[in-house]
Amino acid sequence: MGYIVSNFESFADIYVRCLVLAYILSMAIIFALWMKPFVRERKAAYLTASTYFTLRFIYYLIPVDSDLLQEFSLVIVLISFVVAWLSDNKSNPIQKLFLCILFYVMSFLTYEISVEIGLFESELILRFDWYHSDAKAIAIEFIIWNFVDYLLAAVIMFVTMRIIHKTYRRKFEELSWKELLILLTPSWAILIVKPIMLAYFRLWMDGISNGSIKENIPASIYRLVFCVLSVFSLVFIIMLYQNIKESQENEFANKALEDQTEDIKRHMARIEEMYEKIRAMRHDMGNHMAVMEGLIENHERQALDEYIGQWKKNYEESQMPVKTGNPITDVAISEYAQRFEKAGIMFESSFCYPQALDIDPFDMCIVITNALQNAYEASLSVQDPAVSLACVLRNNTFIINLKNHTAGKVFVDPEENIPASSKKEDGHGYGLKNIRTIARKYNGDIEIRQEAERDGYVFVLNVMFIG
Repeated sequence: MGYIVSNFESFADIYVRCLVLAYILSMAIIFALWMKPFVRERKAAYLTASTYFTLRFIYYLIPVDSDLLQEFSLVIVLISFVVAWLSDNKSNPIQKLFLCILFYVMSFLTYEISVEIGLFESELILRFDWYHSDAKAIAIEFIIWNFVDYLLAAVIMFVTMRIIHKTYRRKFEELSWKELLILLTPSWAILIVKPIMLAYFRLWMDGISNGSIKENIPASIYRLVFCVLSVFSLVFIIMLYQNIKESQENEFANKALEDQTEDIKRHMARIEEMYEKIRAMRHDMGNHMAVMEGLIENHERQALDEYIGQWKKNYEESQMPVKTGNPITDVAISEYAQRFEKAGIMFESSFCYPQALDIDPFDMCIVITNALQNAYEASLSVQDPAVSLACVLRNNTFIINLKNHTAGKVFVDPEENIPASSKKEDGHGYGLKNIRTIARKYNGDIEIRQEAERDGYVFVLNVMFIG
C-alpha cells in the first residue's frame, strides 16, 4: 500500500485503464448475449460483439475533448449493424438496426446511472475528516469505488438486457420502418441530451484544470432520475409495442379462421352440388336404362358405347378424386390434389378419416387445408416437388403425417417452436399456429422434423389428436 500511495498518480492511471478495458470487454460480452436471441446464426452475435469491442476500444483511445467522439459513436452503431446483418444471412435488417441503436443508448444510460451514483458517493465520503487526513484511505477508496463503479454499470446493463429479452417476446418478427421510428421515439431526446451532458462535464473539467473551479463535479438527482426514467421509457415502449402486436396477431388469427370457415362453407356447397348430381343421376337411371335397352335392341353398338361413355363421364365428374370417408375432407383434399397437379407437384394421399374418434370434421378440415397450403407454397420453389399426406390410427390416438420437399432447411423460431414465416403481409403465417391450437384442443400437439436428403430437405409435420 505504501508503494501505491507514493506512486499514486501512475498507479491510478494504469488501474483505471485496466478497469476500462475490462468494462469494454464485459459490455462486448453483454452485447453478444443481447443479440443472441435475435439472430438465426450464433456466429452473428459473436462476430458483432467482437466488432463492437474493437470499435469501443478505439473510441476509448480518442481524447475526451475531441469532436470526433460523437461522430465515432455513429460509426460504432452503423458498423455493428452492418456486421450483424451480413453475418446473419441479411435477415431482418431493420430489427438489427434497432437493436444496435438501442444497445448504444442503453449502454450510455446505464453508465451514466453508475457515474451519478459515484458522484453521490464522492460527496458523501468527502464529509468525513478521516478521509482527508489519511492518504491510504484515499487510495483504498479510489481502488474500491472505481471497481464498484464499472462493475455497477455492467450489472445494470446486464439486468436491463434481461428485462428487454423478456419484454421483447416476438424476437424473429420482421420490423418495419414505421415500427422502428415508433420504438426509437424516446431515444431521440436521449441522443440529444448526451452531447449536452458531455459538454457540461467537459466545461467543468476545464474549469478544474485552469483553476476557475475548485470543487469536483456535483452530483445531480435530476440527471440520475432522467437516466433511470429514460431506461424505463425504452423498456415500456417495447412492452407496449409487443402487446399491440399480440393483439393484432389475435385479430389476424381470428380473421384467418373466419376465411377458413368460409372455405369450409364453400366445401359444403360443393358437397351439396355433388349430392344433387347423384340424386339427379339416380332419378334419371330408369330413363338411361330404357335408352340403352333400345340401342341394344337396334344393334347400335357405336351409339351405345358413346352413350355409356358420356354417362360414365358424368358419373365420374360427380365423384371426388380423393376418398377419405368424410365428404368435407374429400372436397378439401381433392381441391388441393387438383391444385398440385396444375402446378406439376407430385401428390400422394392415403388419408382416411377416423370415424371412430370424436373429432369435428371442420377442425380436421382446417388442419388439413393449412398443412396442404404450407406444403403447396413451399413446393413452388423446389426443383422436384413432392407432397405426401398419410395418417395412422392407434386406439384413440390419430396422427396426420405430411411430408414435402424444401430447397433448404427451414428456420424454426426457438420460442414458438414452429418455422418463422417469411411472409411480410399482415395476416399471414398463422397456419401452423392454428394447426397447433386445434391439436391441443384434442389433447394433442404437433411435431416438426427436417430430414436432410441429397438435393435438399424433407419437411415433416406430424399432427396428433387424442379422440
